Amino acid sequence: MNLIVQANQFFQQGKIQAAERLYRQLLRRNSNDIDALWGLGKVALALDSYQASYDVFKRCVELVAHVPQLWLSLAQACEKLRRLEESEQALISAYQLKKDYLPSLMALATFYCQSNQLNEANQYLEKIIGITPDHAQAFALRVRIKSQNQLDHHAKSLLANLSDYNVNLRQQDQIILHYAFADLFQQEGEIEKAYQHFQKANSKQKLSVDFCVADMDGFFTSLIATFTRELVNSFSDLIFKHTPNLTPIFIVGQPRSGSTLLEQMLSAHSDISTAGELPFLAGDIAQGITQITGQEFPFGCKRLTAEQCQSLGEHYLNNMQTLAPKAKFIIDKMPANYQSIGLIKMLLPQAKIIHIRRDVKDVSWSIFTNYFAANEPYFCSFEELALYHKYYQQVMNHWNSVLPDFVHSISYEELVKNPSEVLTNILAFCGLKFQSACLDFNEQKRYIATLSDVQLRVGLQINRTRAWQMYSEYLPDCFNDLK
Repeated sequence: MNLIVQANQFFQQGKIQAAERLYRQLLRRNSNDIDALWGLGKVALALDSYQASYDVFKRCVELVAHVPQLWLSLAQACEKLRRLEESEQALISAYQLKKDYLPSLMALATFYCQSNQLNEANQYLEKIIGITPDHAQAFALRVRIKSQNQLDHHAKSLLANLSDYNVNLRQQDQIILHYAFADLFQQEGEIEKAYQHFQKANSKQKLSVDFCVADMDGFFTSLIATFTRELVNSFSDLIFKHTPNLTPIFIVGQPRSGSTLLEQMLSAHSDISTAGELPFLAGDIAQGITQITGQEFPFGCKRLTAEQCQSLGEHYLNNMQTLAPKAKFIIDKMPANYQSIGLIKMLLPQAKIIHIRRDVKDVSWSIFTNYFAANEPYFCSFEELALYHKYYQQVMNHWNSVLPDFVHSISYEELVKNPSEVLTNILAFCGLKFQSACLDFNEQKRYIATLSDVQLRVGLQINRTRAWQMYSEYLPDCFNDLK
């Protein structure tokens, strides 16, 4: 088998290291092998090595400037590095090379949506629909930005396709369309139809999940058993040889709990930058612990020495400084980092952790009614959500017990009701003074690459609670039992 074909197959199968070995083997034969270079860049991106992926993709477009896929890869690396102007230019370069290439059009539409340039986003969406009228992602994004706000002829045609078993639609497209039509029917007040589409979207997505929340019981149990008060306190006096000039702020909690809102408010402060949702702790750092100790996270944490903790902490900070070289504080808002609070204490004792919680029914309903590209069981089932919430509460109660002063907790509801007071307390916890710009976050053209990209543009909305109540007659008992 051709080596590049085999390498690409390994990459598609998730065998990243095997793919990397073959790409490097090809590059030793020919350092300008564009297919091998592109593959190596995708490997770096998959391993969250953003600067390395950027360097490789940059070389790719310098060697071969006429391939739009290479420019799209460069744009992706730029976005990860928060080099947004360069990302936009790479997307435009891809588009100009082939103006009917759907991935370029969709990438531009998504970029402008996340940059709050909705007119530009809609222009590219219209181009897509002009080429491929049944494009599910384009239709769904038009629904999100409210340029598609009624069941017109085009929408009815897509709805008919969705209901016709003879029409061959990809599973992912079916899921995306069900969420879109749920939103449309909700806007039109047809609540029963909306709920049926939410149910179908979640049921179909659940078919793609190969595990359940109960399978995570061992992980959560080991997390609590590993990070005892004695373990975390044994590293409480860890002092860096060189005082870090960057302080990470972790925003943790459940998805859809208000973490993006809080991120946008805090990053409006002159001393705070944001890196968005980063996979470094669960990815790069966890892998480092396994390599050092021979045991996976969290078990390997018991074997770490103070020097190894310091080295891992410095590695994390170096990655963050690549994203924001001049920042004094930088936000990492991956919600699931609540699972790593004990590890953060060991590696980054100077870090600030903000735990944002939200009414459990409100957050559960928001998760159920939004499309997450990741396949997690608790994203698409109320039963799974209920169990996941139980584990989440247990873990947070544990951290509050063993690290009582390390986490600053707030509620989403209080943040929206009394933003000035809540933000003043958060900033004081971080050693900073309140700035009024934190209340004007929605007036700034910020890049928001989460599901909250559209709704946050209109500012604080106190009435964004109890959205589930209009669906109360359809909700299962496990939802009503949430507390």
